[in-house]
Amino acid sequence: MAPLSDAHLLGCFKGVLCNWYVTGYVTVKRVAEDWAAKNLPDFTLKALAKLMHEHVEAGGEIDQVREKRQGHTDREHHYDFRLAWVGRLIYVETVLVDDDPTDPTIRIVSIHDV
Repeated sequence: MAPLSDAHLLGCFKGVLCNWYVTGYVTVKRVAEDWAAKNLPDFTLKALAKLMHEHVEAGGEIDQVREKRQGHTDREHHYDFRLAWVGRLIYVETVLVDDDPTDPTIRIVSIHDV
């Protein structure tokens, strides 16, 4: 894993996350949402998106990981956040959905303990 250093991609993440409060900019797979609902007190997608936004604005790292897992190669990379949720360290795996380069979104594909 290497920290995301590509200025364009980092700009995409920041651009999406500054819209954390707008429905549709950050989405979540059902399996990740179900895990979070069961394991994270007071979980909402908007609260997690806000936490991700605050993380990048504070200079927190996003890890860029080349995707090698079978069945997950529709994107070249996924991007990992390590965040504290009410004292619990969580791992949030995301993909940048940039099919429309003028309006990218972030899809959360997995959430679990670090």
